[in-house]
Amino acid sequence: MRARPLAIPGAFAFESNAHRDVRGALQEFYREDVFHSATGQTFSVAQANTVVSRLGALRGISVTTADHAKYVTCTKGSVLDALVDLRTGSAAFGTWRLEHLDSERRTALYVPPGVGHATFALADRSSVTYLLSELHRPEQFLTIDPLDADLAIEWPTEPASIVTSNSPSLAEALNRKLLPALTG
Repeated sequence: MRARPLAIPGAFAFESNAHRDVRGALQEFYREDVFHSATGQTFSVAQANTVVSRLGALRGISVTTADHAKYVTCTKGSVLDALVDLRTGSAAFGTWRLEHLDSERRTALYVPPGVGHATFALADRSSVTYLLSELHRPEQFLTIDPLDADLAIEWPTEPASIVTSNSPSLAEALNRKLLPALTG
């Protein structure tokens, strides 16, 4: 397993090779030693979730206002995952990075506190598994409009997006002081 830093400060992609034999494959998607070596931190798992999405489903941009990190991988199908720096005070505030996650490569993403992420399902029944460093608390959860024109994330035009949120834009969230501040 190897770590690759992303353009969003503190965010990493973790890639591993599958160990294959006649029965199938084994693939690591998280190793504490590799994570610690790359980030200088430990990752404590408080909760694990799986989200299953229809083809074209656009979810996100989710972020918590608390010191909450995520470790994300695609266990079935294929998604585009957008990481967006939502930390006020960050030099990278408002920047984003698209990463392709799929069940073949099992790349995992570390989403540090204050960085939001959104997913776009490229296959029907795509499953994304999240390891959360803190328990999910709805009152600490915020979603920014993934189609915000000011962010201009380059989502695919096909298939058509399925979006169900009435989330605020980045500017609205900033004006209402809803976004997390850069810490540490």
